[in-house]
Amino acid sequence: MRRIKHPSILLNVFLPIIVAIIFLYTYQRNKRNAEEIGLGESTFIYTPYVNNYPIHINNISLADSMKRGWELNGSKLLSLWFGNSQVHGINQYKDGQQNCIQFCYDYLQPANKTILGISYPNANLQEILLSVLFFTNKFPQAKTIIVPVFYDDMREDGIRNDLKSDEMRKFFSLSPWKQFYENIPSIASLAHIDSAQKNGDMKALHETAQEASEKFLDSCLYKYWSLWTKRSAIRANIFNDLYILRNTSLGIKANTIRKMIPGRFKDNYNAFLNLVAYGKSANLHILIYIPPLRNDVTPPFNMEEYEAFKQTVEHDATLAGAKFLMLENLVPPRYWGAKPSTSMGKGQEIDFMHFQQEGHRMIGDTISKTLLNSE
Repeated sequence: MRRIKHPSILLNVFLPIIVAIIFLYTYQRNKRNAEEIGLGESTFIYTPYVNNYPIHINNISLADSMKRGWELNGSKLLSLWFGNSQVHGINQYKDGQQNCIQFCYDYLQPANKTILGISYPNANLQEILLSVLFFTNKFPQAKTIIVPVFYDDMREDGIRNDLKSDEMRKFFSLSPWKQFYENIPSIASLAHIDSAQKNGDMKALHETAQEASEKFLDSCLYKYWSLWTKRSAIRANIFNDLYILRNTSLGIKANTIRKMIPGRFKDNYNAFLNLVAYGKSANLHILIYIPPLRNDVTPPFNMEEYEAFKQTVEHDATLAGAKFLMLENLVPPRYWGAKPSTSMGKGQEIDFMHFQQEGHRMIGDTISKTLLNSE
C-alpha cells in the first residue's frame, strides 16, 4: 500500500505566514488611520493646542494634559463641549484653519471664560453620557456642558475600547451617580470588567503559560515590528472595505434612508434623558442643540421620524431645565463638502456631517454668544 505523504512544514506553516505578511504590507499602504476612515479624504481631524496643551481631545489618555493646560491658563470659568467628528473634522482643510472649539475658545478669552472640547468619531449618546459624568467630575469647576444630539448617531451602540481605561472603570465602580447610568447596560457593565476581560482574547488564558508567552511575543513584536503597531488601523481598513463591498452589493449610497434600530435608539435616548437629569441634579447649565445639517438636499432620514425626534428632544431638554438651540440650518450649503464614495468605484458623495472652516466659525460664534449671555 502506498503511503500518503503529509504536506511539509514549509507548506503548512511558513508559506501561510509569508503570504499573510506580504498581504499585510501590501494592504497597509495608502490606507488611512482607523480614526480617519469615517471622515473621508476631504476632511481633516483638527484638535487644537494652546501653549503645548490640548484644549480639544478625542482620546481619553489626554485628559490630564488638558486639565493641566487649563490650570496653567488661570483655571478660568469653564464650559465643556462634547460631540462627534463634526466638532473635530474640517472639510477641505487648509493650513492655519481652526475648528469650532478654537473659535469659541478665542471668543471667550476676553471675558475670562474658557471652553474645552471632547469628541469621538461616530460618538453615540451612551458614550457622551459616560464622558459627561467622567469629565464633570474630573473638572468639578465646570459650570456648563454643551451636547449636540445627532439623529444619525442614535444608530450607534456600545462603548468604544478607548473609553474602557482603568481610570474610567475605577471611576464608574466608585461613582456616586449610579442612578444616571444603571439603565444603560454598556456603562453599568464598566464597573464589572476585570483585568482579564480587558485584554479580550486573553480572557480564557488568564494566568497560564500560554498567556505569558503570548504577552511576551506581543511585546517583542510591538517593539521591533512597525506593522504590528498598525494592526488596529489595518483591521479597521479591512472592515471599511467590507463595508464598501456591502454598500455596493446592496446599492447603498450616502443619501440612502437609514432606518433606526429600536434597541439602540432606546439605549441612546435613555442616555440623553439621564444626561439632562444629571445636569439638573449636579447644578450644571446644560446646553443641548440639534446640530447643523446640510439642507440643499434631502438627508438620509425618514423625515417624519426626524421631525418628531427633534420635537421630542426639545421638549425633554426644556422639561429638564436645559437650554435648547436649533442649529439645523445654521451652516449654508456652500460651506459643506463631499467625501469619497461609500461604494466601489470612483466619484464623490455628499457629506451630510462635516463642513468647512466657515461653518466651524459660525457654530463657534453661536455657542460663544450663548455662553457669554449666560451666568
